[in-house]
Amino acid sequence: MPTFLAAWTLPHRAFLFIALVFGTALVLLIPPFQSADEPYHFLRAYQITEGEFVARQKDIRGIAGGYLPISLYELWLPFSKIGFHPEVKVSLRQIEDGMRIPLHPSDRIFITFPNTAHYCPTCYMPQSLGIALGRALHLPPLAMLYLGRESNLLFWILLGFFALRIAPAIARPLFLLLLMPMSLYVASTLSADPSTTAFAVLFTALICKYFALGPGSVNRKIVLVLLALSIPLCISKLVYAPLLAMLLLIPRANYGGTRKFMLKAGILTAICAVLLIAWIRASSSINTQITLSHSVSAGAQLQLLEQRPTHFAALLLETFHRRGWTFFQTYVCVIGWFDMYLPAAVVVGYLLLLVMACWSCEDGPPLPSPLNCAIVILPVVTISFLAVALLSYLYWSPVGFPYIDGIHGRYLIPLSPAVFMLACSTARQLPRRWRIHPSQNMLNLATAVISLGVCVYFLAVVWNRYYG
Repeated sequence: MPTFLAAWTLPHRAFLFIALVFGTALVLLIPPFQSADEPYHFLRAYQITEGEFVARQKDIRGIAGGYLPISLYELWLPFSKIGFHPEVKVSLRQIEDGMRIPLHPSDRIFITFPNTAHYCPTCYMPQSLGIALGRALHLPPLAMLYLGRESNLLFWILLGFFALRIAPAIARPLFLLLLMPMSLYVASTLSADPSTTAFAVLFTALICKYFALGPGSVNRKIVLVLLALSIPLCISKLVYAPLLAMLLLIPRANYGGTRKFMLKAGILTAICAVLLIAWIRASSSINTQITLSHSVSAGAQLQLLEQRPTHFAALLLETFHRRGWTFFQTYVCVIGWFDMYLPAAVVVGYLLLLVMACWSCEDGPPLPSPLNCAIVILPVVTISFLAVALLSYLYWSPVGFPYIDGIHGRYLIPLSPAVFMLACSTARQLPRRWRIHPSQNMLNLATAVISLGVCVYFLAVVWNRYYG
C-alpha cells in the first residue's frame, strides 16, 4: 500500500476527514429541532449564555424552565409537527422563513423545559459558545442554532481525534463507534449527549495509553488531565460516574507505587465526588419531573419499588422481551424524534463490524489482561446500565408500568469504549488461527472505506426522510 494512503487511513486521520465533511453536512441537512429534545437543549444552552447556570425558575405548576425571548418559542412552532411523523417533509422555504425571525431579546415569556433544566452547564459548553457567538454577532435565533450545532460537532471531533490517536489498541472499534450513524447524527445537533460521549471516549483512551507506559508515567500533569475529563463526565451524567473505577486498570507502578496510586486516585475521586454533591445541592430546587404526563411520578414509582425491590429484575426481563430489538436499533441509529429506523440488515451489519473490529485488533500496545478487564469493566458497565434503567423507570415510565419506558440504546455509547477494551484484550488471547490476519494498513483502509460508504448512505437516508 502506498505510504500516503497508509498514513491517511490511520483511524484518527480518517476520522477527522470523514467526521468534518459528513458531520457538517448533517448540521445543515437536519431541519431545526429534528433530534430528540433538541428544542429543549437549545433553550437550556441559550439560558446558560445569559449566565443562568442553575435553572431555578418554575411555572405555577412547579415545572422548571426560564424567562427567555419569545422568538425562541416562535422559531420552534413551524417545526414542531415534523417529529414522530415520517410522512411530513420540510421545505427550504420553511427554513428561510425561520431565518427571518429576529431575536428581540427583551420580549420574553416563561418557557418550560423540565427534561433539560436540571442538566449541568458542562453538557452545553460547546453549544453555548456557538450560541454566544451568534448573540455577539446579532444573528437570528436559527443562525444561533446552527452555530451551536457546529460548535458541538467540532468539540466532539476534537476529543474523538485525540482519543483515536493515543489509543491505537482499540482505535478501529472506537473509529466505527464514533462514525456510527447514531453517534454522528446526535453530534450534529444541539444534544447534550455528544460532549458526555466524547469525555467518556477520551477518558477510556487515556486509561489504555497509561496502562501501556512505564513506571511513574501517571505524573501530576496526567492526573490533572484525567481530572479535567472526570469532572464533566461525572457531573454531566451521574450514571457514567462508575467509569472512574477504570483507574484501577493502570498498574500501581505507573502511578509511582501503591501509596501514590491511593493518593492520586483518591484525590481525583474526592474532587469529583465533592463537585458532584455540590451540583446536586445547587440544583436540588429544580423539579426533576421530565415529562408532563400525570401518570408519571418518580416518588410514587420509587415507593412501589421499595415495597417490591425484587420486582425490578422482572421489569428488566420484560423490557428486554418487549423492546430488546429496539435497543439495538436505537444504538446504531434512529432518525429524528424516534420516527425512522434503519433497516434491520444495516443494524445487524454494523454491530457485526464492531465485533470484527475488536476481533482484528492489533497485538500492541499492551492492554490489561482479560481477567483484570472483566473484574473492573463488567461491574462498571452493569452499574451504569442499571442506573440508566432505574432513572428511566422513575422519570419516564407511568406508575406501575410493566416494563421500563424511555431507555434507549444510545445511552450505552459512552460505555462502549470500556467494553471494546475488554473485547480486544480477550481477542488477543485467541489462537492465531482463529484471528483475522490481513495487515493493519489493509484493515485500516477497509474500515475507512466502509465508514465512508455508510456515511454516504446515511446522508441519503436523512435527505429522503426530510426532503424526499
